[in-house]
Amino acid sequence: MLNANRPVPSRFRHAFLALVVGLLAACGSPSSNGSSAPSAPAPAPAAESAPPATAPAAEEAKPAATPATAGVQESAASDTGGEQLKLASAATPAGEPNWRFKEGTDFKVLTTAQGTTGAPGKIEVTEAFWYGCPHCYQFDPLLQDWVKKLPADVSFVRLPVMWNPTHQIHARLYYTAVALGKIEEMHSAIFREMHVEKHMLTTEDEIQAFFARFGVSADDFRKTFRSFAVESQLKRAKELTARYDVRSVPLLIVDGKYSTDAPGIKSLEDMLAVANELVERERRR
Repeated sequence: MLNANRPVPSRFRHAFLALVVGLLAACGSPSSNGSSAPSAPAPAPAAESAPPATAPAAEEAKPAATPATAGVQESAASDTGGEQLKLASAATPAGEPNWRFKEGTDFKVLTTAQGTTGAPGKIEVTEAFWYGCPHCYQFDPLLQDWVKKLPADVSFVRLPVMWNPTHQIHARLYYTAVALGKIEEMHSAIFREMHVEKHMLTTEDEIQAFFARFGVSADDFRKTFRSFAVESQLKRAKELTARYDVRSVPLLIVDGKYSTDAPGIKSLEDMLAVANELVERERRR
């Protein structure tokens, strides 16, 4: 038994001091990485000192939605029992999702929203493309798989760019195939003809011979290639190429409002991921 009147041997004094230091350390604040949990009484003072969620606090919480910080928040929340995540949620307005992508980095908002051609209530996704573009050729199978999985409230259209005479004749080729009801059959074949066979189809005669391989007579081709319907589509394509501010292809425009022309797009898969989120943003409007 320990006697208070007897001198305490030095080895006991050292052990006693170590115990006191250890207890004091255990009562300290959690480490910066959130790995230490506070003792039971700690939450009460934290709740008293935390200010109520105000509009400025909500705006401060918005950057947490960016890819750079979202992972950090998830790690911290898992180490501290979700406390940090709860506080962030309290500061976020009800119904406001944490969007992954940012305007100016991953997409841009068009200065003036453009009308769409889809049915009312549909969210329209437009691909700006050129048959002679190797990136468009690589993107096409990915895009076609993506289009097959689109929900019922999303429509998809293509926009051949109209920058110069070569782009324009390829756009005429596209709208001729549409007018003849052959585009589904011919679209991928046109890409292969240019990028695999190295046959760029830059003259009317070359294009007519190509259409003949798909059962289109020379007469039907000639009448359609210069028809009023095709000319009208070309005029609209030229207008939209300018209105959408298309400077590169492939490019996706969502509902005439958003463009994937942004520095954060590093791959074709990035473009589809951004388009998915932009569709969801429009759906929630």
